[in-house]
Amino acid sequence: MTNETPLTPASEEPTTQSYYQRDGEVEQGNAFLRVIMLLISLVSLGIALLSGAVLAFQVLTGNGSTKYDGIFYKILAIGLAYMVGWIVALIGIRFFHNLVLPIFIKIYAWITLSGIAILYIEIMRKLYQQEYTDISFIKYSVMMTAALTAFIGLHLLLENHKLTFFAIPLLIINLIHLYLIVYHYVFGKVELDKYSYLIGDATFFIGMSATSVLMLMRLGVLTKIRDFIDNRFKSENGDSGLPNTH
Repeated sequence: MTNETPLTPASEEPTTQSYYQRDGEVEQGNAFLRVIMLLISLVSLGIALLSGAVLAFQVLTGNGSTKYDGIFYKILAIGLAYMVGWIVALIGIRFFHNLVLPIFIKIYAWITLSGIAILYIEIMRKLYQQEYTDISFIKYSVMMTAALTAFIGLHLLLENHKLTFFAIPLLIINLIHLYLIVYHYVFGKVELDKYSYLIGDATFFIGMSATSVLMLMRLGVLTKIRDFIDNRFKSENGDSGLPNTH
């Protein structure tokens, strides 16, 4: 009687090879989707941020009432481009686990913060000159709200992202604004009929200061939104079977 080594059924090897081949094809497809989503999100967000900067420049430096023509429609168009980029970036980061995209989002966040700082300084200059109307003040506030919303949106894309360091530049500008208000209305020469402009200065200062303090203190104002996003994509990842690696 001879010893024979049991043979593995021929059907098992192709099945195993097919499994790994299929898994490799899925990973290649996911890698391709990551690249496509990276490009779409960066281009869309970049166009939105650049368009927003151009619009703000036109409003703050233009002359006459024509600089406000269609401003809300322009903001809506910019918001549409931003939303497309934001959704694609969210899926790319949270669902396909793109590790490169968060790096660019952080860069965009700092660029957006720089734009907010410049916008705040320019609005502060307009308020100091006391040559704006109530409609102009409303539109300045709308532009700043849109810029802050865009910045917070970028913040929500990233996991475990803190706003503490981002609040410091805004707090410094807040203090400069406060000192200018005191200097202008206490030590400066202000006509009696222009003291009412203090309301605009104070309103804008309080709003920006509150935003900066909330960013600094991390009171969890955005926690529910972030938790909803996290839980949603954790559930999707658990059901999808996508690998957590690149």
